[in-house]
Amino acid sequence: MTTGSIAREKEFRGQLGKFRLESIVNPSPPSRPSPSPSLSQSQSTPLLLPPPPSSASPASPLPPAPGIRSKRVSTACDFCRKRKKKCDFRYPNCSACTRAGVRCTIPPPGPQVASASVPRDQLENLQKRVQWLEEALRRKTGLPVPVMMARYSNRQALRSAATAAAASPAHSGRGSSTGPPPSKTSGLGTELPNVGEILRDRLEHRRPSVARPTVSTPRVVRLSSLEEAEQVAGNYFDSMGYQYPFLSRPDFTALLRHIYAGGMPTPEDHYSYHITIAISLLIGSVDDAQTTEFFRASQETLSLALQNEDLAAVRALLSLALYTMFATAGPSVWHVLGTAMRLATSLGLHKARLSASLVEEEMAKRAFWSLYNLDRLIASTLGRPLGIADEDISVGFPREFNDDWTEVPGGSTMTIPVQVVKLRRLFSRIYRYLYNNQPPPDPKEASATLSEFRQELDDWRIGAPVYPPALLYSTSYYDYLYYTTLLLMYRPSPRNPAPDATSIVSCGDSSVQVIRSYWDSYSVGKIKWIWLTLSQTYFAGITILWCLERNAQVFRDGQPPIWQPEEQSMRRAIQAVIVLLEEFGKRRPGVERLAETFCHQSTMIFSQMAYQQQQKPQQQLHHKHPYPPSHPSHPPPATPPSSLPAVPQPPVPLAPMLDDVLLVSGRGTVPVIDPQLAEQLFYSYDWFQEEMATYYTL
Repeated sequence: MTTGSIAREKEFRGQLGKFRLESIVNPSPPSRPSPSPSLSQSQSTPLLLPPPPSSASPASPLPPAPGIRSKRVSTACDFCRKRKKKCDFRYPNCSACTRAGVRCTIPPPGPQVASASVPRDQLENLQKRVQWLEEALRRKTGLPVPVMMARYSNRQALRSAATAAAASPAHSGRGSSTGPPPSKTSGLGTELPNVGEILRDRLEHRRPSVARPTVSTPRVVRLSSLEEAEQVAGNYFDSMGYQYPFLSRPDFTALLRHIYAGGMPTPEDHYSYHITIAISLLIGSVDDAQTTEFFRASQETLSLALQNEDLAAVRALLSLALYTMFATAGPSVWHVLGTAMRLATSLGLHKARLSASLVEEEMAKRAFWSLYNLDRLIASTLGRPLGIADEDISVGFPREFNDDWTEVPGGSTMTIPVQVVKLRRLFSRIYRYLYNNQPPPDPKEASATLSEFRQELDDWRIGAPVYPPALLYSTSYYDYLYYTTLLLMYRPSPRNPAPDATSIVSCGDSSVQVIRSYWDSYSVGKIKWIWLTLSQTYFAGITILWCLERNAQVFRDGQPPIWQPEEQSMRRAIQAVIVLLEEFGKRRPGVERLAETFCHQSTMIFSQMAYQQQQKPQQQLHHKHPYPPSHPSHPPPATPPSSLPAVPQPPVPLAPMLDDVLLVSGRGTVPVIDPQLAEQLFYSYDWFQEEMATYYTL
């Protein structure tokens, strides 16, 4: 026998004696007998763990308990005990077991499992396994296991206290209340730490989800009165609330009254109050200094609002994204939305799941679908990938509840947001089909697919209910979304680079309606001077020019024009784009070059139109061509399926460059648009998307 085997044998016998003494001194209560477990069960029994450090050393002699006679501890194996022979305790098999060819087993400690047997080397294997795991954790985290377990127990106590406080009636409102002090628990309890949480907290340097600390003296910016604050907040919910309903209007109103009564808001409420008022002031085009003051106050508690991975953090990022959409400075809306989408998916907001209450479930749905709406809008405008695939979403649409949580399908404050989300789902399918790097499909297949999309889009517009308290949003806003979706579907795209006559006609008609929608808002002073407005206005304007350029091409081929718009409406739409671009140039430096480019191209387009009118007789210009209608099943409506009231023509001043004056050269020829520039303007929108994203740091 070697020296190493002798040492292992002594250590093994010492361990056996330790457990035998413990089983004699602390026998199991006879009133709770346990059935004999199997071998696999005995391997996981906690009786094999060493005793806690506070207990007496098992190696020291223990006096027998009064009335109990000390018994000799037997460490013989099962085979020798049955044969009543002396065991030589060889490891891992004794000599008798080796000669007999059987596995050497010993009875486990404790009289309750005396009938079961375990392999002699099981104890050492388990000890080595525990030592290996503890050493791996120590190398990864830099802390010994007892310290980690103590920290985990403290964190569990904090979480239990926070959960109890959230479930208490005092916490049912906005703020977080401090519950009873957490009970002290032993670091070496029966509940082992979650290794995943330990590695996450230590290796990724992330803070665990704990109650947000109370800010001692936060700076609260207030308006002149509660009435003014409620009016400003009402403007937010009457506009943004119908598009992105992730905030509860009654809860926010209660928060206003709490703050203006002198109450101290929690960090997440402090941030929500200031950023929401800042957004409302920003879209209302009021004093910029006041808007900036509210925004800066919100940033003082932004880090605390984003401390935990929870729904409050998702709402904070959504509010920040809305602010950056309307402001010229601030973080990138693209990166903010990307962070919010990752957080939402890590929380499982995109999956159908059970919630503690109906209100909690609905507010989680509203937050996710608001994020989905913003993600689709920003991604399509900037020509970037979507944040989440539709196939990964299983959560249902929000239910149509009023502010008092009464469900009224088709007639509640959530009616408009639900309709918008339904359209965005169709919008997402169109975007994924047309705007990717796959080779273009067969023209017949593309035409059939676009026909199906058009039918779904028309069905959505016809079936969208009107909500009388928000008549503008349930009519004009629906029309705007309808026409912008048509533009996305029919304009030149990577998989439909050469649209047919149906697409050209639909693009032209839809562009005129989109520009009309923005001009109506501009006429009443309600247009939002943000980069989204600039993008949509410019896209619609160059799409009209593209349609007119298509007419010029077929004219040179001796064919009648494809798109035959109403002349005055088309011309005034171009003039409206010029006026809006000039107004943007006054508010957003850098747009002047864009306006000049559009003016130059539109002048050349109309010069070509005037030249063509001189070359052909008037009756040939108005000849009806045999092109198919814009939709196989029904012609494209000049207005959406729901008829619009007649709106007077906007008083746009006639621009001199739109007069039918020929721009002829010295040789008497009409200038033709540069093919490369026409390619940029009419066939690809990427260059403008990249330039706009660079300028606005999107």
